[in-house]
Amino acid sequence: MRSSMRIFATLAAGTSFALTGVAHAGEPYVGASAGLNLPSDSKNRGEFDEDVAATADFDAIASGTDLDWTTELNNGLDLNLHAGYRFDNGFRVELQGFYNKSNVDLHRDLAVGGTVIDGVDSAVLTRGVADPANPTVGAVLSTDDGQIKNYGLFANALYDFQISETLVPYVGAGIGFSRQDVEYQPSAVDVVDDTKTRFAYQAMAGVTYKLSPSFELFGQYTYRNMDRGDYDVNLLPATLGVKSEQSLFNVGFRIPLGGGG
Repeated sequence: MRSSMRIFATLAAGTSFALTGVAHAGEPYVGASAGLNLPSDSKNRGEFDEDVAATADFDAIASGTDLDWTTELNNGLDLNLHAGYRFDNGFRVELQGFYNKSNVDLHRDLAVGGTVIDGVDSAVLTRGVADPANPTVGAVLSTDDGQIKNYGLFANALYDFQISETLVPYVGAGIGFSRQDVEYQPSAVDVVDDTKTRFAYQAMAGVTYKLSPSFELFGQYTYRNMDRGDYDVNLLPATLGVKSEQSLFNVGFRIPLGGGG
């Protein structure tokens, strides 16, 4: 969280610097973009909130015991709306609303207290009776039921490099929040179904192609990181921190609204 606050302070300073250009003529714009969300594997880490009693087949689990596993996610769609203001000194400030979704590919490497239990009878999760006919924990987890959905808002500061009248590379960064809905349901088992609001930051680079004074196309790469949130686990008395990083490739358009000249 300390590193996130340093990023917040740096970006706030950059945005403040950009706003010193208000005295210059500029123009507002609106736009939209769509593209591909390539999420990194989600590294889920948490702990048991309560003791889990022993059974005839399984040992007890003490409150505070570590719980973790990896969730592999499929690529998904990313959608954005943009509203900003371009200054004559090359800076832009922008509000960006976004939505994206990634479906779960599989879960793996479930560990309790640092020990992977993928090969153990799945009854260990429900405290049921062990039976050779039961699937293993790994078999239960290796299904593609579930998804992670994100929507929220960023405040971005960007800088345009005016290398020609029509072709304009740019870089930028932003801070904001993501409302993240996590649904993990391997083999139709309700493991996690919870929503949290999380601090997020991003860095982007792209290029704008100006078709006319009133219409622009752009392509952009974005790296986005969201702070780990604590989600309630329904199957077990535990909470789980879900780590989210995304690489986003988008194309879109902007419509300048005049006023700059």
